[in-house]
Amino acid sequence: MPQVLVFSGPALPLLDMANQMKPDGWDLQVCTSDSTEPEVTEAAKIADFILVFGHGVSDTVLRVAKKTKLVQLCSAGFDGINLRLAGELGIPVANNGGANAIPVAEFAITLTLSTIRHLTVAAADTVAGQWMRPEVDGRDSHELFATTVGIIGAGRIGSTVAGMLRGFETTTLYTDKVRSEKAESFGAVKVELDELLERSDVVTLHTPLDGSTHGLIGEGELRLMKKTAILINTCRGPVVEEKALIRALEDGEIWGAGLDVFEQEPVDPSNPILDLENIVVAPHIAGKSYESYPRRVRFAFENMMNVWQGGNAESIVSPE
Repeated sequence: MPQVLVFSGPALPLLDMANQMKPDGWDLQVCTSDSTEPEVTEAAKIADFILVFGHGVSDTVLRVAKKTKLVQLCSAGFDGINLRLAGELGIPVANNGGANAIPVAEFAITLTLSTIRHLTVAAADTVAGQWMRPEVDGRDSHELFATTVGIIGAGRIGSTVAGMLRGFETTTLYTDKVRSEKAESFGAVKVELDELLERSDVVTLHTPLDGSTHGLIGEGELRLMKKTAILINTCRGPVVEEKALIRALEDGEIWGAGLDVFEQEPVDPSNPILDLENIVVAPHIAGKSYESYPRRVRFAFENMMNVWQGGNAESIVSPE
């Protein structure tokens, strides 16, 4: 029966579900940040699979994982593993197959609506006894309905956003390396990045973090955006140059931002971005929902089982 090395960060719901949902006879060896290097190394040497919950996989682990047939991630992102090295070693890597696409897409729209309606400011004012100051009384609050929304990255998550936007009757644009038939089935139109930035009232990021997307949105890209536009980021913090974003928000180059991710996580409480009132922030929770956890674990075990039985894994990710 398979030996599964489980890397678990502070994702106890996933770990609890893995113990409940694992196939009969499968052995899970759990390693956390408290595990010693020898413990991790010995577990990696005998692992048929490596299952990753919110944790990176080091190059050292990959090099000793001679038996490993698949590294299975429970996240959509794959920046915590050296894909090039894994490929050289012949170890396939799979992400979660879109298991968290729905909560991330919903949260991107949540951040959008919260930003254009000043929700966090209004909530804080209400608790403090300040009732409807001018900033939130409608003079500078806006609707998502019938606006133009630009989606950067139209994979499983981005295309799900496109589908959800139909109820808002938006003009939906997207940019991606490849054509997204799913996004287009929801009415999204593929354009180049510059055109998307220039035309969109809302720009929402749904791209993986790799060499081609690190710093994708910087000073030049922010200047292309409308002064009335907002930026939404639920993918990875380093896709946006944070200092450039802070300047753009302070100088009114863009109207606002909704951020679930940051260059440094957990975000430093002294980070000046947290002092701005034209942003809404969250602690990297977009993909975390009660419903998505069992989907992630179920997909992971089904994928590993398929490989164990001689089949091919789904949702394989490759170096750029």
